[in-house]
Amino acid sequence: MFGCMAETIHALNCSALCNEHETVPPRETIDRPPSPLQPPLGAQAIKLGQLFAAPVLIEAPSYQRSFAWGAEEGGRLLEDIVGALEAGLESGEGGDYFLGTMLLIDRGALAQSFDGWPLEGEPRTFEVVDGLQRLTTLTILFCVLRDLAAEDGEAPSDRLREAIETEVNGRPRLKLSDGDASFFAKHVSAPGASQVMPGSDQLTPSAARILEVRERLVSDLLDLEAEQRRRLREFLLERCYVVFAVTASIDRAHRMFMVLNATGKPLARNDILKAELLGGVPDQAARASATAAWDRMEKSLGDDFESLFSHVRSMHGRPDRQVIAGIRTIAAEAGGAQPFIERELQPAAAIFDDIRRARHAGSSHSAAIQRSLSYLSWLPAADWVPSAMLWHLKHGKDAPGFAWFLGALDRLAYGLRIVGLGANRRTSRFGAVIWAIRKGQDLKAAGSPLALTSAELRNMHFNLRDLHARSAQTCKLVLLRLNDQIMGRPQGLDSESLTVEHVLPRKHGSSSQWRSWFPEPDERSACIESLGNLVLVTKAQNDKASNLDFAKKRDIYFATLGAPIPALNEAVRPQREWKAQQIKAREAELLRHLDALWSIGASSGRKDAGEGAEARPVRRGWRRAAAQPSHAKV
Repeated sequence: MFGCMAETIHALNCSALCNEHETVPPRETIDRPPSPLQPPLGAQAIKLGQLFAAPVLIEAPSYQRSFAWGAEEGGRLLEDIVGALEAGLESGEGGDYFLGTMLLIDRGALAQSFDGWPLEGEPRTFEVVDGLQRLTTLTILFCVLRDLAAEDGEAPSDRLREAIETEVNGRPRLKLSDGDASFFAKHVSAPGASQVMPGSDQLTPSAARILEVRERLVSDLLDLEAEQRRRLREFLLERCYVVFAVTASIDRAHRMFMVLNATGKPLARNDILKAELLGGVPDQAARASATAAWDRMEKSLGDDFESLFSHVRSMHGRPDRQVIAGIRTIAAEAGGAQPFIERELQPAAAIFDDIRRARHAGSSHSAAIQRSLSYLSWLPAADWVPSAMLWHLKHGKDAPGFAWFLGALDRLAYGLRIVGLGANRRTSRFGAVIWAIRKGQDLKAAGSPLALTSAELRNMHFNLRDLHARSAQTCKLVLLRLNDQIMGRPQGLDSESLTVEHVLPRKHGSSSQWRSWFPEPDERSACIESLGNLVLVTKAQNDKASNLDFAKKRDIYFATLGAPIPALNEAVRPQREWKAQQIKAREAELLRHLDALWSIGASSGRKDAGEGAEARPVRRGWRRAAAQPSHAKV
């Protein structure tokens, strides 16, 4: 299913995996590693089972950044490892997975005598220079596997326990920095921790990310059978490899780190830019003022501060340049670091803060502005943000104009999602809007880049016929927007707790009521994926409704104690049958609501609505293609 590719993750202190991949070294190379290099550098390919075992102790030094990965990176790492395992099983060769280079510093008395594996003797502490994100995620993975095995009634695995903690007073094998260590011990390392959610206390950003990765791994591992999880455990310890690179000198480690990360991002962009820009302010008083302004922006924006520079770069029409290079050019054009910070960066930071918080006040249009910003913030990418920031910078006092612009931007942003444009094409499209704003063009004129083209509108109608099959995420967003449109105001639903359910299920038995209502396969298939066949329910309702007959499903939708009842679902309540007639009528009604919301025009019909549309394959979730469920969860 997945190619046995080895993900060499160079930029390990940034918030995303790098895009570089290397082929797994031949098994002869891994099984018979070369002689290690001699001090002051030692390097050798080893199994994770050797790295996470005595006498190795691993620590995050004080200068190391806290955990920076999230659910996407953690899920991708697990997905790749499982893919390598499954590919090996299919080939009958076992398979291997290479996790890249781990760079560590040996601070102990034996630091100058690293002579390769196996290491023996007293516990030996290594500081992580490069690899903390992977090591932390792998430790979370070990802990979740341990807890799920206990839940399955399995005896504790000594190998897994050794990977998580040592024999020395329960010391963790991987010790995080002081800021994260106690949270990690309580909510990850402790036996059974992954089955318990923390209290409602405020979490630090890194603790929140640790929890996010933990929950993603729990969710993905629950999709596997107990036997698959056992195989995964053994595969991790015996068939997953790293290059263990160790030195005794921090200066040498830093030089190695820069070489390993030559194509990555060894420091956060804002750290590099702060050093460059503030270091370029010659006057001491001016530098102090600029530093204070910088610190205020960083404190106000928190984790979003780094995103500010990407948005500023795009606002200035340089999306094709690297962020740091683009900001350097923009600062030079502004007259240097101080005027750039005062005249460009500070106003942009203030507007960005308002936009990300959906904040506006002082106008009769403020409610509409806040509503549009809230809906735009639902989108999974922030590619629309720079154009909103630039418009506000250019016309900040014009509240009616801003309300109109955000309404048009909302229509465009959601429309491009429904059309199915990829990230690069969306960036190009929003770049055209930015260019028009910078040039002072009339965005209401015919042919404005802010407007959807007639071809895009046709494609929207075509894709709306089976939107959930094309993009479950986009479909859920559209249904949530439809819900508020039908309600006449935001209903305030907890979108994270809601899933998309097919009333007419995707699969049902030959004797089912559904089979008698939909005897024709083509009509049944079209009705299943129709927008008119979809409702929003909780995960528990979704699981319970499954493939039941309509009357039982309807009771679950509307008679489940404590479950919200979205306005979107109300059209289903009075129905006594759920046949093609009802589904098509509801689809037509929902399209009328979408037209009222985004002015997408009347549907051109199910037969010719896709004229001129690009063919796009339907994507399915990983490991689910062979057994598609009869109902869907988003």
